[in-house]
Amino acid sequence: MTSYNATSALSSKQRQHEQTDGGNGSAAAETSKQQLDARQTNADRDQAPEAYLDKSGSDRGSDHSRDAYPTRLSQPPQHLWQERREPVVNSRADEGPLGAEQLKRFERDGFLFEPEFLAPEEVETLKAELAALLDNEEWQGRDFTITEPKSRQIRSIFAVHFLSERFRQLAEDPRLVDRARQILGGDVYVHQSRINYKPGFEGKGFNWHSDFETWHAEDGMPEMRAVSASIILTDNHHFNGPLMLIPGSHEVFVHCLGETPEDNHKSSLQAQEVGVPSREALSELIAERGIEAPTGAAGGLLMFDCNTLHGSNANMSPDPRSNAFFVYNRVDNAMQAPFAAARPRPEFLAHRLDGGWDELEK
Repeated sequence: MTSYNATSALSSKQRQHEQTDGGNGSAAAETSKQQLDARQTNADRDQAPEAYLDKSGSDRGSDHSRDAYPTRLSQPPQHLWQERREPVVNSRADEGPLGAEQLKRFERDGFLFEPEFLAPEEVETLKAELAALLDNEEWQGRDFTITEPKSRQIRSIFAVHFLSERFRQLAEDPRLVDRARQILGGDVYVHQSRINYKPGFEGKGFNWHSDFETWHAEDGMPEMRAVSASIILTDNHHFNGPLMLIPGSHEVFVHCLGETPEDNHKSSLQAQEVGVPSREALSELIAERGIEAPTGAAGGLLMFDCNTLHGSNANMSPDPRSNAFFVYNRVDNAMQAPFAAARPRPEFLAHRLDGGWDELEK
């Protein structure tokens, strides 16, 4: 795992020591959290939403009279972020497959990486299925696929658990579902699934963002009760644009500026411009917590909280990079009307608990 710290680089060996030595790692994390808290609002949590409301007074199409996590604001907020309301981990170690140290690490950092999660033969089956999906010319230009601007090569396929029986089985695999249920503390369903593919030399990066910010603003996800499971399908190394995360950033919600444009998803999936944290907020969080980029061989699993800030660089190596993502949302956290958009995004981006997906029949 690659680590970056604004004041001193933290080697992967040092990080591994902190993760296995719960005492030292927890103390450092607690100090960082206290320093972050000192820069957050001192307002009472129940009063926090009013302190951050869009000064225009508009809810931009939402039916909500109160929003616990205001974003897409028309004017800069008084504070860069507010404290998270929901607990990060909602179950004990004896209630699922993750051990006490793993849960502590996830609660502290907002993510957990498990190398060699899948057996080699499982990885080969998924890679063959991935190749078949990417080579399906009928899907080029469809709403649920994203292509590279120059090569027109498919780089993302959404609703993949509807398109592929093998990926449906993976989405429903108890090894993933039980981890999601343990972290979230209840029954779950798949809010979103996708495959991301970064071709060698041409794969583009993606801006820093919180998934929850988008799901809250544009899909109507009310609370931070979702988790992503990312399966590494090809080796992820330092040079092919691995996912980067800011440890501890899941503890705060960063308010973003800019009204949500009509059909924002049509451009944001290519390059996200609205719903991205300010450079000031990112600089403070990274100075305090650093950046980590879990890397490893195909078959690893990265679980990360819905609010953990993450992004990626372009792939400047000859090696392609591909991951499969399954977002698990707690059943009682079902979508409402969007909090900062005129209407919800299409279902291939945000599956409803009681809905199917009939895009292929159109």
